[in-house]
Amino acid sequence: MVPGFTYLPPASRGDIAAAAEAYDAIVLIDGVFHHDLAPSPKECLAACRRVPMIGAASMGALRAAECWPYGLRPVGAIARWYIREVIDGDDEVAVLVHPEGHHALTVPSVNVRYVAWLARRRGLLTVAECDAFITGARSVYYMDRSWESALEHAPADLRDSIRAIAEREGDLKRWDARLAVRLIRRSPILCA
Repeated sequence: MVPGFTYLPPASRGDIAAAAEAYDAIVLIDGVFHHDLAPSPKECLAACRRVPMIGAASMGALRAAECWPYGLRPVGAIARWYIREVIDGDDEVAVLVHPEGHHALTVPSVNVRYVAWLARRRGLLTVAECDAFITGARSVYYMDRSWESALEHAPADLRDSIRAIAEREGDLKRWDARLAVRLIRRSPILCA
């Protein structure tokens, strides 16, 4: 936790507008979508015209990709993937979260993509194996996707190596969220 920051649960419709009234800047990381209405692009657009705003990691990356031409600053690999249309579905960042602790209980597709990329870069997976791993893992409903179910789509002899990568460094959403917090902590002016 960074002193001076207010941490709020995943944003729902109306939360971004309220934050723009209450705070000097907004870092949108996560938002609800399945059981409640998510912050809309229009709400984010209005907020980023009022206060500096960046989006990263999950719902933040998605909304930043939609609103970056209008001032919502995208941060991190996931936001870049959305902007470059490497990914385009909301389901890429979707996870089942604990209702009280708000921590992820499942694995988002973007983390599978990132681990597959790391494994390919290290010579563990071929391009075809990488694509099959990602496609197979994405076929698992987001509320059921675990590393166990995702790894069923990787070559059997490489599952332990890929699992090790996932456990050590495979949480891309977390990396992007930390990058966003570091950015605004160092210089809120960068968000303007």
